[in-house]
Amino acid sequence: MLKYFISILLVFCYLIDARATHIVGGDMAYRCLGNNDYEITLTLRRDCINGSQQAPFDDPANVGIFDAQGLLLTTLGNSGVLRMNYNNNDTLDEFMFKNCGLIGGDVCVHTTKYRDTIKLPFRTGGYILAYQRCCRNFTITNIINPLGTGATYSLEIKEEALRVCNSSLVLSSYPPIYICGDYPIDFNLKAYDAEGDSLVYKLCTPFEGADSINPRPTRPSSPPFVEVVFKPPFSLLDMIGGKPALQMNPMTGRMTGFAEPIIAQYLIAYCVEEYRKGVLLSVIRRDFQINVRLCKSLPEAHFDASIDPCDLNQLLKLTDLSKDNYSSIISWNWKIMLNGNVYNSTDKNPLIQINDTGIATIRLIVQSKESCRDTIQKTIPISWLLAKVPTKNHEICKGDSVLLANYSSIGAIYMWRPTVGLSCSTCPNPVARPISNTQYILTSTYGNCNKTDTVNIKVASCFVDSCAIQIKKVCLPSGMVEVRILDAFGNLIQSAKRLHELFWDIKESSQHAKYILQNKNPVLLFPSDIFSITSKIYTWPKGVPKSIEYAKICERRIIDTINVKCEGPCTEMKFILSSCLDDYDVKNNLNFPPALCESVCGGSCNIIVALFEENGTLIDPNAYQILWSNGSTNSYVHIMAPYYNTLTVEVRKGECIWRGRYWKSCDLYKGSNLIDSRDFGNVLLQAESMNVETFLQEASIKNYKIYNIEGKCVAKDILEWNLLASGLYLVFVEINDEIKVYKVWK
Repeated sequence: MLKYFISILLVFCYLIDARATHIVGGDMAYRCLGNNDYEITLTLRRDCINGSQQAPFDDPANVGIFDAQGLLLTTLGNSGVLRMNYNNNDTLDEFMFKNCGLIGGDVCVHTTKYRDTIKLPFRTGGYILAYQRCCRNFTITNIINPLGTGATYSLEIKEEALRVCNSSLVLSSYPPIYICGDYPIDFNLKAYDAEGDSLVYKLCTPFEGADSINPRPTRPSSPPFVEVVFKPPFSLLDMIGGKPALQMNPMTGRMTGFAEPIIAQYLIAYCVEEYRKGVLLSVIRRDFQINVRLCKSLPEAHFDASIDPCDLNQLLKLTDLSKDNYSSIISWNWKIMLNGNVYNSTDKNPLIQINDTGIATIRLIVQSKESCRDTIQKTIPISWLLAKVPTKNHEICKGDSVLLANYSSIGAIYMWRPTVGLSCSTCPNPVARPISNTQYILTSTYGNCNKTDTVNIKVASCFVDSCAIQIKKVCLPSGMVEVRILDAFGNLIQSAKRLHELFWDIKESSQHAKYILQNKNPVLLFPSDIFSITSKIYTWPKGVPKSIEYAKICERRIIDTINVKCEGPCTEMKFILSSCLDDYDVKNNLNFPPALCESVCGGSCNIIVALFEENGTLIDPNAYQILWSNGSTNSYVHIMAPYYNTLTVEVRKGECIWRGRYWKSCDLYKGSNLIDSRDFGNVLLQAESMNVETFLQEASIKNYKIYNIEGKCVAKDILEWNLLASGLYLVFVEINDEIKVYKVWK
């Protein structure tokens, strides 16, 4: 039975490809550039899933140029045709996956825009421009023979538009790619016209176009164009069924109706006429598909945040306004981030004490009883109108100044005492420059609210060692530590022309041999590394040569240990990104479901990339918060060829975050010789150490590639190695089809 089903499926797919199904919508527009020059824009939409893999966007797209009577104007363009080149950079995908709360198939729409210019001299009656393509989706419900029906996207430019150098209206964004059945339809399709012309909207019948015999005509057929035939009981007056029937307000462009509770796909079209002083200038026609799905749960996260600026407890009030029209919400996860501090709550309407001011980021994740989730994030200003001094005590050098507060609030009254040494005694954020130890008292008033606070300033006589150096250590996500050397004034030291030099001596450890660096700042070290840093500042008396024997050298030396505790990446958060039949799939024995097996290595138009646990199983999207760069939250995504390295994904679980980027990796896939790419932060920590002599011996007999710690390939042979600067490198050595990784210190 299974073999029989597969045979039928293969034959069915062959028929679809033969007809080149993929068209789901489009439109045309124009812009007058002056001197009879016009910019033409053609927008096309194709189906990423149901459409044929053999029907990508045309390159070029052939747009016919006709007069008002339908005669092809062979003196314009290329024998009457404007050949518009495909621009892959102006192409976007929209996705809807049925991973939660929806019954029905996935929806994927691929949109691109063609732009080109052409001369259109004044012509009585104006012009008609048209592009044709076959065929439409075989899944369309409301027209007869969609598999054999093409599409025409046309534009009418009337002679009055040519006379006044008019530009067409700008259509609104396309409606959502899916809607819920048994639910009202309400699309705001109001267009914009920069010249203020009158616009009239109406539903219209989509045009047929090319056919399966000639699916991509190099010269479109002449107008008038044939309209599609609706399948009874559907018609122009009732395009999708449902009560009330689909209709469009001629003045506002609002499209309304009701979607029946069935899984369906409808073809819709509407026209917009542009008038100036009662004279028709142009007609724009757009068609698109409405995909109807049955919704079990569709949570929409929303909330309101408020504060009482006079509240002495400084409470942030959060009110949940989320809804799910098809189910109920059962859990709330709040996260408030402000100046590095994080506040959490799982209450529906929490009250949270915020002991700070600034711009707070508030994130709410809601979950329905079907485990469907939605997330919303807002930023709000938090400013308590009563006085709040962030630092009670300051110590400054005599002659220096300090800012007493770091915020301001509208409507409050401030009074500082004493006033000696203050830049202002009635503003919230004065600068203080006292000459002796001083306690300043701040009284703030807002309505009936009052608060008093104090700031103590200790004034000291300070001597600054201008040759002193400071060490700053910063943990990196890889688990390594970035060490920065600062001068006496807190500035990063940049060595130049022997005015200031740095000498590093990093001691031997279990991670590496001893090595020396000069004039590198910052550097990356391992936890527990022991090092010394020597700073030399060179100055010369006036009139002497600026050579080393005449220099005055101010030298400082510090011996230190990397004793900061870096968490590094969450150890339990390790995943593998792979498509079917790439290197990761082969090396890690991934359990790739056959239904998802669309290989990035095979040149297919439709590619599926999935996220796996280390044990090879597909990740459970309900166990993590997943966000792909294309907006999907599922365990896998559909992408379109060509592809190399643009897809990224973020996986969260609690406070742990894993981020990945998918590189096209096909070394082990026959017919491909692409370079593999890796997570260099993790590889660096796990790589074996190798001394230089051993490396040179190994390198002379084995294939290898050398990467710096940023993951960039910097050498492939001994000559390139000898040109590299001192430092830490990763060497990838190929031995019997296996890749070994070593750390080498130069």
